[in-house]
Amino acid sequence: MKNHQAPMEQPDVKACCQSHQPAQQEAPHDHAHGNPFLVPFLAISIFTIVEFVGGVWTQSLALLSDAWHMLFDVVALGLAMWAAHQTRHNDASSQLERRVSMINALSMLGVAIWIIIEAVERLSHPVSVAGGYVGVIATLGLLVNIFVARHMHHQHHHHGGDASLNHRAAFLHVLGDLLGSVAAVVAGAVIYFTGWMAIDPILSILISVLLLVVTLNLIRDIWRGGTGHTH
Repeated sequence: MKNHQAPMEQPDVKACCQSHQPAQQEAPHDHAHGNPFLVPFLAISIFTIVEFVGGVWTQSLALLSDAWHMLFDVVALGLAMWAAHQTRHNDASSQLERRVSMINALSMLGVAIWIIIEAVERLSHPVSVAGGYVGVIATLGLLVNIFVARHMHHQHHHHGGDASLNHRAAFLHVLGDLLGSVAAVVAGAVIYFTGWMAIDPILSILISVLLLVVTLNLIRDIWRGGTGHTH
């Protein structure tokens, strides 16, 4: 009689390799995205210089206020970038992220208050503004801010749609820039076509009041140690 031996089972090399592929692909995928604040930081940093020079040259408060927003954005995004890096390498850094968020929110609060005070002063003592140049520079700033806002919005959804306080505080600064650019574009157009100089400080006040409300809500959430959801 012939001895029938059961064939030895060969390890399923293909299945084994496939089981490891997701793990191998996951690390490069996460690494490729890097820090979500790096691209906004670079874009805002470059255009801040442009808006400051343009604001001083045209004497537009709306353009200068947008430039100040952008300057604080550079600081805010730099802090947010650093906090995100620390969070990635330290699981117990939620307190650090909350402190950075509070600093960013308070800095926006200070900028909004300063713009309101300066705008009220300009309503009493109008300043001649080069409306045409304001419109051109503000339009370029608006394009930069739209790009940055879309980038941060994409990053927010990529990470599950649950924005941290750090992300909310940084995005608040970008939102302030975006609204400031819109105000500057409108102010430049109105001044160019009608010569009505008061529109510049009026729009600056309206945007600043809106930012004050949003900023105070964020500060309340940070103070309460919220999860980042607005109720």
